[in-house]
This record gives sequence, C-alpha cells and structure tokens, in this order.
Amino acid sequence: MPVNNATKNPKPRRPVWLFSLDSDQFYAAPTTTGGLKAYYQRWTASGKADIELIHFRDSETALSWKTQWQDTYLPLARSALAAGITPVAGFSFYTWNAAEFLELLHTIKADCPELMVIAGGPHVQQAEDYLGEDPVDLIFLGEAEQTFTEVLDQLDATDSPDWHAVDGLAWLADGNICKSAERSRIKDLDRIPSPLDVVPLTGADGKPLYPAISYETSRGCPFKCAFCEWGTGAIGTKMNQFSMDRIRSDWQRIAAAGVQDMWLADSNFGALKEDLEKAQLICELKKSKGFPATFATSWSKKHSPRVQQIVLMMNRHQLLPHYQLALQTLTPEALRLSNRQNMAANKYEPIAREMAEQNVPIAAELIWGLPGDTLAEFEANLDQLLLTFPNVNIFGYTLLPGTEFYEKRDEYKIQTLPVAGYGKARGEYVIGCHTFDTAEGMEGYYLITAHILFVHGHLLPLTVRSLSLARAGGISGILRSLLSTVLTRYADHFDFDTEDRMQVYENRAQIYHQLLADQDGCYALISQALATLLDAKALSGETRALVEGALQLDQAFSPKHGQRRQFDVALSFDAAKVVGELEAMRLPGSFSHREPMPVTFTTPGGADTILKDPDGGSWLKGALLMTQRQAESIDVAQIH
Repeated sequence: MPVNNATKNPKPRRPVWLFSLDSDQFYAAPTTTGGLKAYYQRWTASGKADIELIHFRDSETALSWKTQWQDTYLPLARSALAAGITPVAGFSFYTWNAAEFLELLHTIKADCPELMVIAGGPHVQQAEDYLGEDPVDLIFLGEAEQTFTEVLDQLDATDSPDWHAVDGLAWLADGNICKSAERSRIKDLDRIPSPLDVVPLTGADGKPLYPAISYETSRGCPFKCAFCEWGTGAIGTKMNQFSMDRIRSDWQRIAAAGVQDMWLADSNFGALKEDLEKAQLICELKKSKGFPATFATSWSKKHSPRVQQIVLMMNRHQLLPHYQLALQTLTPEALRLSNRQNMAANKYEPIAREMAEQNVPIAAELIWGLPGDTLAEFEANLDQLLLTFPNVNIFGYTLLPGTEFYEKRDEYKIQTLPVAGYGKARGEYVIGCHTFDTAEGMEGYYLITAHILFVHGHLLPLTVRSLSLARAGGISGILRSLLSTVLTRYADHFDFDTEDRMQVYENRAQIYHQLLADQDGCYALISQALATLLDAKALSGETRALVEGALQLDQAFSPKHGQRRQFDVALSFDAAKVVGELEAMRLPGSFSHREPMPVTFTTPGGADTILKDPDGGSWLKGALLMTQRQAESIDVAQIH
C-alpha cells in the first residue's frame, strides 16, 4: 500500500504573531488584536494560520521582548520558511506604541527579511510615511478585521498573492506605493465575533489578568474635527453599533471576571438612543457584581437630556471619575478651522453650572496649538474656563497622520517638533502656524507644564481656584511665573536645560518629583513668590488672606512620601467650610479668622513609590479627617 506523504508529513501551519502594547498607565486586555483573531477563526476560507497574541504591558516589556524573539520566535520563523510558508508579524499602531513597534519590526525584519510585516491602526493610515522608509510590507487602511482574514487566505491560496484583490491595503511595488480599492465599512458589526472568545480575562487561579478593558459599542463619528482622525479618517462619519445582546453578553463576562476599569472606546457616548440602555447595564453590573469600579469614555459633543441622564446615573453609582466636555478651543477662528464652530458643546456655561450643582465631577478640555488660535486668546480662554469648571485639562496639540490639519500643514504653515525625539513614531508637537509663531507656541507648552504640575499634580489647585474666583486675572501668567521660580531654585537637580520650554514640558515628571521631595522648601518658595505677585495686583486684604489660606490647604492635601498617616496643621479659619465653598466653585463669602487651631488631615502616602507623573496627583491627595473614608477608598492599584 503506497504511503501518503502528505498525511505522514503534513505541511506546518502558518505562524502569525499579532503585537499590541498599551500606554504605560493603562494595562488592558488586547481586544483589538483579539478581534482580528476571532474574526479570522470565524470567517477564514482556509484556516491554515496559527495566530498568537503577543501583548505587552508597557514599553519596557516590549523592548525587552527581543531576547524572546531570538530564543523562541526566530527559530519558528525560519522553520516555517524552510517548509515554504511565510510567517507573518502584525502590529497594531497607536501613537503611544509606534516608537517601540518601529524599533521591534526593524529588529525582526533585519533578522528575518522573508518575514511578512503587516501594520494597521490609526497611526499608520498615512501609509506614505512608512512604506519605503520602514520595513513594512502591507498597511491596512480602514477597518482591518475582514482585510486581515483575506490577506491570510490569499497567502494560503497562492505563492504570488494579488493584493489588488484585497480591499483596504497599501504596499510598495517597484519603488511605488500601490493601494487597493477602499475597504467598505462593516455595517453589521455583529459579524465581528467577540474578542473575548479568544482573549481570556482570568488566569488559572480565577483572578483577573488585566485591571482594565477597552471596549467599543459603536464605530464612527459624525463630526469631522480637523485635528482628529476619528471622523475625517478611516472610521467614517456614519455611526454603526453592536447589538445589545452582544454587548450584554460581553459585559457580563467582563464583570464576572472582576475587571476593575472600563474605557468605552466610542467617539460620542450618549449620542445614540441605545446608549442609555448601555449605561443602565453598566450600573446594574456594578450593583450586582461590584464591577466595573470605574467607567470612562469620550462623551457626546452635544450635551442632550439623554447625556445628562446618563452622567447623573453614572455619578450616583460612583462610576464617574469625571465628565469631560471636549471644548478644545473657544477661539472663533480656531473653532472655524477645526470644523467645530457650530457644536452645541460650545454653549458650556449652563452645562457646567448644572453639573456642579448635581456634584458631578465635570471637566473642560482645551488643546493648545490649533491653527487659528493665539497664545493671548488661549490664555483668555483658560482664565474664563477656570471660573466655571472645577477641572480643566490642557493638552498640547500633536499633529497626527490621517487628519485634515496633517494634510493642510503647508497651507497653515504648521511648524512642528518630533515628540520626545521620535518624529512620526510619536507624532509631532505643533509649535507654530500661520496665527502664532514658534516663540508663542513653545510658551504655550510652558503654560501647559505649569498647569499640569500645580493643578493636576495637586500642588496648588485651591490656590489657583481662589485666585480665579477672586478675579485676580492673568492666571496663566501667574502659573508661568511660579514655574520659572521653582525651576530657577532647583535647576541644579535636573539633567535638562530648564531654559528650553519643550524640554521642560517633556521632563515635567522629573520636576514634579523634585518638588514633592522638598515639599516644605517648595511651598515656602511658592508662598514668597505669590506674595510678590499679589503685591503687584494690589488685591484686597480679604482676598490675600483667602489665597494664603488656600495655599496652606493645598500643602496639607498635596501627595506625600511614605506611608498612610494622619497629621495636624494649625489653621486660623474654618477649613471644611472654605474647602466646601471652593469645591462648589464659590468664593467664600467671609474669610473669618480665629485663633489657630489644629486641624487633622490624612494622607494615603505613596508619592515616592507609585506616583509616576503629575497627572496622577489627584489620586494621592490627602483629606480632612472628617472625610477620611474617602481617602481610605483610594484604589492605589489604579495608579500602577
């Protein structure tokens, strides 16, 4: 009887490795690459690939993986090639992981040139920036699930795949960039199997493998903001969504696994009528299972009655770290150029007041560096918002591939610097354009640094609010002046040029930890500098006393080194009353004085061990003894 060699020596399956990496502060289940694998397993025509998900916790683990590549994966790749099979490595590119992934793919492609490298994700949609410059063979444009499956099936079907037959691809041929037809979006999203079918959420011990998860219930964005890839890029403006049956099934699994934090990766949560039912489901799971513990998303740009109902419900169930109103800019020309001048969110004042009255932690979001803005207008916008919102988040504008501003960079004379020296791998800081020069641009980043350190870092939030509510004016100038003061004092402790505005911005974490390390000296320095600034403003004695009292409170509340502890501070005013008024965005009516009395504060400690940067300062703030339960409820694990 003849021997069937095909049966005796079956051809090995194609090894496919899909790489994903979270940002350093958000370790979540790999739902993006998991979705690709799940789709392939459901819809492949050939089924000849073995897909392994390689998910990195942070940049360090991604770069250290090179040792595993040499010891384990390179031999597997060479073995596949020896059998006539091309191995595939796929990278899911986002701004936060592009530098690490470019370094990795250069390494593995140099070791194994025959390996096929594929790339997808928002950061590589401008394929021209990568093909021919980096060793990438195929770039996926648009939604990738179907494209990924068809690419693997093409490789299985022929030794000379026709990439023109697969929609949504870009590649290099004879030195020229080729693109296939545009990939049509998937309208019935339930065709995409759940990534949770292939991504385990718990280990053998039953404990959750990940503290967080990113989950999308819809795709698309109805807006075409010129700075954002969401609506103007591959995702499209039509909003499609998964069915509630699919969402309910997945969320029950997530809650049962004990995953703490959920980030909903929707562009405008609250815009769809089904979003109310989704919010109700989250609250029900929190009540019955205890999870998720926190919830965050990108909220609808229109604050409708439905959005308000959802926000209030989430807040009642203690799921809402903040409700962020994405204003981005108030400058008319910047709004026009960004395609945002008619957004309902621009009418923010009644929304902010109503949310504050309901004790909702509302925040406004601003971007510095948008074409059409100027530093003077941006500073006026910040002063205006500080009067209205208990929290204001400021971001520098990073020019990203695939956006309208990226395509019009020459028209608007956009000038940039590479982020952290990485260039396209991290995006580009916008430091100048046709409406502001580079000196203004970099001064804006200096202001952002000051705001992040003193307000987000929880060093001076009540002091800044007191100055704002007292109509001291020029808050931006005060913040920059205080930053210059501390940089001058501690310059010898830093390994960067403290006169370089962009180096100061990029090294803000180093500055922050130095200020915390010498907390008494830092606050003494700030107190002296503030006194000089207030003298120049000729503020009333009552206002001066309020600001000085707020500074004492800020020092008591600021993050501390060491362990959890309580301590007393002698104060000559009613601390609880002043804090309550300021948190409600009200100027204390009468700043009454009394004999100094000890007031007890608590601190969770940990500023020297678990606090990485000033953005996490509020997580480790202290509390008055009367709210000690709030301090004890801080989940320190969320800061890791």
